[in-house]
Amino acid sequence: MVTHIVMFKLKPDCPPGTVEDLKARLLSLKGKIDLIRKWEVGINVGASSKPYDLVVYSTFDTMEDVAAFRVNPDHVAVATYVRGFVETSGTVDYIND
Repeated sequence: MVTHIVMFKLKPDCPPGTVEDLKARLLSLKGKIDLIRKWEVGINVGASSKPYDLVVYSTFDTMEDVAAFRVNPDHVAVATYVRGFVETSGTVDYIND
């Protein structure tokens, strides 16, 4: 099993409601792409310096499934839209023991 985590820091000039809209768009992928085993999307509510605003926590069976997910047309459409609001992002993929 592979865990795939993506964190997003939004541009400071994003209009109000952007993070909620992006969360909804990302959540819409659940059930559309059969390679996804687990799919969670969360908005940072911590009192820290909030280096990231939004996170996707997902699992896949294999790294090959992650690669296929990345080029899936539904994912590409949502990712392209989300990127327009993102200042920076980070991704971690790891094999679960």
